Amino acid sequence: MNYQPSQHDRVDRHLKASIRKIWEENYRAYGYPRIKLALNRLGIIVGVKRIFRLMQEMKIHSLMHRRFKKPSTHVDYLQRPNLIKNKPKASTWRADITYLELRPGTWVYLSSVYEPKVHKILAYKIGRQMNAKLVVDTVNQALEHHKRPAYFHSDMGSQYTSCDVENLLRRHQIFHSYSKQGYPYDNSQIEAFHSLLKREFVFQTHFSSFEDLILRISNYINWFNTERIRTSV
Repeated sequence: MNYQPSQHDRVDRHLKASIRKIWEENYRAYGYPRIKLALNRLGIIVGVKRIFRLMQEMKIHSLMHRRFKKPSTHVDYLQRPNLIKNKPKASTWRADITYLELRPGTWVYLSSVYEPKVHKILAYKIGRQMNAKLVVDTVNQALEHHKRPAYFHSDMGSQYTSCDVENLLRRHQIFHSYSKQGYPYDNSQIEAFHSLLKREFVFQTHFSSFEDLILRISNYINWFNTERIRTSV
């Protein structure tokens, strides 16, 4: 007697194909909760327990790396004010710089500007040097395409406290707000983006060149801004 798959088995087979497609098209970063949301967007309603079981059968799971602790920023000058601490609804751009490993022992630097109200990266620049020019170029890029905010929030790293950055913000009548030294949580949203970028993508990717890194980081940021299913950042 020839075995005929049941209706349940046939549905499982189609679900597996959809699950794998979603998983592969989203940097293999989605676990079963986000895959459920992605299936819902396609009009496919299925429980998380079933998705979890099917992913186990296919031996796939989120490849997101564990969280890492960012080193604190320590400077020798006095703390500058956090102007947005009690202004959660203020128009604010959040900025930060993070390290990206191009190849073992070779680092480049990503400067980003994030807009919390729209949950998007407004501008970014990647450079071989972590300096004030990298920040100035990033802010100028954001200002070219977006309405200026009331506040610009960053840590107190030397790139952000430089005269070049301060003068740029002053010319555009933007108030500069600062995180407390040693407290990256004051700028948690942009910190969270950089953490996701590394855990979902960078840590599992080999870059063939500086140009390849720029292209692929650009693709990830476009995906983050337009497609990634958001539950927090």
